[in-house]
Amino acid sequence: MNKAIALHEDSADNNWIVTFADLVTLLLVFFILLFSVSTVKEESFEETIDAVKSALKGTGKGSKAGAGSGTKDDKDSTKVETGTVPTDSTDPSIETGEKDQAPTEEVKPEIITPFSVIPAKPTPSREEMQKKQDMARVSQSIKNLVKKAAGEKDTKVSPPKDDKIIINVRGDLFFNKGSAQFKREAMPIMDGIGSILRKNSNFELSINGHTDNIPISTNRYPSNWELSAIRATTVLRYFIRGGMSPDRVSATGYGESIPVSANDTDEERAENRRIEFVLERKPS
Repeated sequence: MNKAIALHEDSADNNWIVTFADLVTLLLVFFILLFSVSTVKEESFEETIDAVKSALKGTGKGSKAGAGSGTKDDKDSTKVETGTVPTDSTDPSIETGEKDQAPTEEVKPEIITPFSVIPAKPTPSREEMQKKQDMARVSQSIKNLVKKAAGEKDTKVSPPKDDKIIINVRGDLFFNKGSAQFKREAMPIMDGIGSILRKNSNFELSINGHTDNIPISTNRYPSNWELSAIRATTVLRYFIRGGMSPDRVSATGYGESIPVSANDTDEERAENRRIEFVLERKPS
């Protein structure tokens, strides 16, 4: 009787073994699940899920699936897995542990603007450079002369153009009305121009006479043509007497044909009565 009671008590004390065995079985299934999830092979993952479901239902497939995972999965674990991410996963980084994500901002391609080839400017020749220097030097000399010998009101110097520098001097500074005899006040200007020409032998001088539109009719000057021409030649003779070579100087009378003003007022007519000096550089 006592022996039967003792066996009953021993049987009651060993009931925890059943619970412990179930816990060990669940832990084994859990670790098998972790091992299967660590790979990305779709077939093994599905087999593991089926095995867990079977074990939880108590159908007995759990042991088979566990045994299969111990052989087939171990064999496949030596391979480099490049399978696809499980289809039931919404975030690949959770299943595979990958941290790299696709860039959220669109990478804009670098746009290279095509450039246009600017042709190189032709290098000026030695003669062109010399011409430019000569024109600048003579122009500056004339400006200095006009500033000393006459006022801005009576003279006008044009900038160099087409190898020419033009000096317009009011006729009243050179001549009295209706006369071709130049005044002494005009001599400093003519002497200064002559000095510049002697220093620059590659320049020639043209002297042009101009009048206003008031008609003139005398025995010596039948018209403004004769008056302007004689005034121009009078200045020319002064340069030649000063030593200028005749082949470097010319004189022309234009009368009233090339006015610079309208000839409507006394001031405009005074501007039209002028002596024009044209210094032209000749090719060396």
